[in-house]
Amino acid sequence: MGGSKKRTWIGGTAFIAVVVAVATWFLLVSPNLAEASERRASAEDTRAFNDVLDLKLAKLKSDFGKLDDYKSELAAAEKKIPPSAKLETYLDGLDSIAVKRDVTITSVTAGTPETFVLPKVKEPTPAATESADGSDATDDSSDTSSSEEKDKGPKVPTGLTAVPVSVTVLGTYENTMAFLDDVHQRNARVFLVSALTGTSQKESDGSAGKPATSDGDQELVITGYIYVLPNGLAAAASEDPEGPVKLPSNPGKNPLVPVQGG
Repeated sequence: MGGSKKRTWIGGTAFIAVVVAVATWFLLVSPNLAEASERRASAEDTRAFNDVLDLKLAKLKSDFGKLDDYKSELAAAEKKIPPSAKLETYLDGLDSIAVKRDVTITSVTAGTPETFVLPKVKEPTPAATESADGSDATDDSSDTSSSEEKDKGPKVPTGLTAVPVSVTVLGTYENTMAFLDDVHQRNARVFLVSALTGTSQKESDGSAGKPATSDGDQELVITGYIYVLPNGLAAAASEDPEGPVKLPSNPGKNPLVPVQGG
C-alpha cells in the first residue's frame, strides 16, 4: 500500500515537473529566443545598412576629391555647348578664324533660337506572316517591342535649344574649305553644318563690300546650328528684383532744408 502511494507521489511530481518545464518553455524560454532572434536579425539589417552607408560615404569622399576634375570637365563641356547664346563671343571667334585662313566674311546672320527636337525615324512596317488557315496575320509583339525601343531611345536634355547661323565667306577655294573645317571641327563650340553652297568667282576688282577676287575663288555659304543648354543647377543670382528698390524717406520733410546741428 505504501509503495503504491510512493509511486503516485513520484508520478505526480514528474507530471508537475513536465508542466513546469512546458510552461517555462512557452512563457520564458520561447519568447526570449524569439526576441533574441528578432534582435539578431535587426542587428544584421543594421550592420548591412551601415555597410551600404559606408560605401556611399566612400563614394562621396572619392567624388569630392575629384570635384576640381568635374569642374574642369563641366567648363570644357560648356565651351562646346554654353549655358547662354554668347553670340558676340562666337562671332568674334569666326572673325579670328577668317583672319587666320585669309578669307573675308561678307555676311553672317543668327536666327531665332529653336527648341531642339530629335527627328522622327520612320520604322519599317513588320512583314505579314501567313497563318495556318491561309490568311495573312501580323505579329502584335512587334508593336510592343517598337514602343519599348522608343522608350529606350536617346533623351533630349531639358532646355536644349538650337540657334540657326548662316555665314558667307569669300576667298580661295583652299582657304574657304579650311575655314569650314575650322568652324565645323576645330572650333571649341559645336557647330552642326546643315547646308553648303559654293559659288565659283571670276576675276573682279571688288564692289558692294566684297573684296577683289580672282578666277577660281569661291563664295561659300555655310548654314548650320549652334546649341545652348541652360545650367539648371546654377543659382539665379543674375535675375532682376521684382520691382525697384524703395529708398528710405521721411514723409512731410523738405529735403532741401539744411540739417540743423545740435
